Amino acid sequence: MLMTKPEWWSSDHWSTPPSLVTELEAEFGVFDLDPCCRAETAKAAKFYTASDDGLSQPWHGRLFMNPPYSKPAPWLEKAHHETLSGRADLVITLLPVRTDTRWFHSLVLGRAELRFVKGRIKWIGWQGTPIPAPKDPSMFAIYRKPMGGSDGA
Repeated sequence: MLMTKPEWWSSDHWSTPPSLVTELEAEFGVFDLDPCCRAETAKAAKFYTASDDGLSQPWHGRLFMNPPYSKPAPWLEKAHHETLSGRADLVITLLPVRTDTRWFHSLVLGRAELRFVKGRIKWIGWQGTPIPAPKDPSMFAIYRKPMGGSDGA
């Protein structure tokens, strides 16, 4: 029986495949916080949902973040600020490759390490099943705490 898609469902809620997160954890360690997710899609033991408002919450440790693609800028600004201040050690953000956007040029380019994903990610949909490949390729923008600690920003 095919269930009706929930009203809240949009591509902003697509879940990152667990295998992709496992690969990142093998390199960076287990994530301490997922600041923008649904409870059932969290990639860390500590997480913030929309009702928690992850942008207004403290960030710490190693974070994995698949921000809303409809409005990634505030999340990228917070990732940069939290790592620059030393509160977060590492923020790995999964983003669409949209190098023509303002947010890419002002908040990613020159501020984060970039890694491009080969092929298209098979996102997980609201029923827990794979979604056909999206139109955009994907990349990781990796923000790191400056060496030597905080600069007090």
